[in-house]
Amino acid sequence: MVTIVTRAGKGSPLTNQEVDDNFTNLNNGKLELVINSTASSATITPAASDMQYNVTALAVDAEIAAPSGTPSPGAKILLRIKDNGSPRNLAWNAIYRAINVTLPTVTVANKTIYAGLVWNSLDSKWDVTAIAIEV
Repeated sequence: MVTIVTRAGKGSPLTNQEVDDNFTNLNNGKLELVINSTASSATITPAASDMQYNVTALAVDAEIAAPSGTPSPGAKILLRIKDNGSPRNLAWNAIYRAINVTLPTVTVANKTIYAGLVWNSLDSKWDVTAIAIEV
């Protein structure tokens, strides 16, 4: 958990050290973009702490497994999948729930697929709220 120093109402401004400490806390806890990737795997497993997970040259049919780790409420992951030039079948773990989108079940040769995921802590589901496929 990140603690931010604030002042209620008018009063003395934050000291330079307090500003520096706040920035360091924010940068360590929130502002760092966490991107991981794999070239290919039969089991695609992003981490709950990933902000983006890239599959760069999928060479086999794959299951998108539940992300590892414990997500924070409202956590978001951008999943990017591209095959190695041949269409590949995709299976989605039951933890993923499509919200007004259709989960892709096959890649399009040499085209990028993006899936926007949001952790719904009330329902314990990764809601897939956006799908985009390169045309």
